[in-house]
Amino acid sequence: MGQVVFTDPIEWISGKIAKKFKTIFNYRRASGRKYTSVRGERTASIKPGELEVQQKFRTIIAAVNTRAQDMSKMAADQAAFERQKAAGGKYTTLRGFLFGKAYENYNDETGQVVWPNSL
Repeated sequence: MGQVVFTDPIEWISGKIAKKFKTIFNYRRASGRKYTSVRGERTASIKPGELEVQQKFRTIIAAVNTRAQDMSKMAADQAAFERQKAAGGKYTTLRGFLFGKAYENYNDETGQVVWPNSL
């Protein structure tokens, strides 16, 4: 008789397969460990502080999207990004750089991002 060896159709996967599933597949290369975790529904109610942070994030993302599509400021933004990158800055993408600058220039009182004249 022949010997049957079962193999996984996928060697490993990391993350969620689909939004509707609660199972998250994890793989750690350093240890070679594969495991799953199941995320349940949120049981605690959303706190007012969390809502403020969510709104701040939405405002900053909208400001970054608007700034990224503004061709009149694109050259200056790209030049500022390249300067900080050459100086060993922490941002590796233009979008990340713009997000960082928008976060720094967010005005808590007005709830708006006030871009400086020069980045």
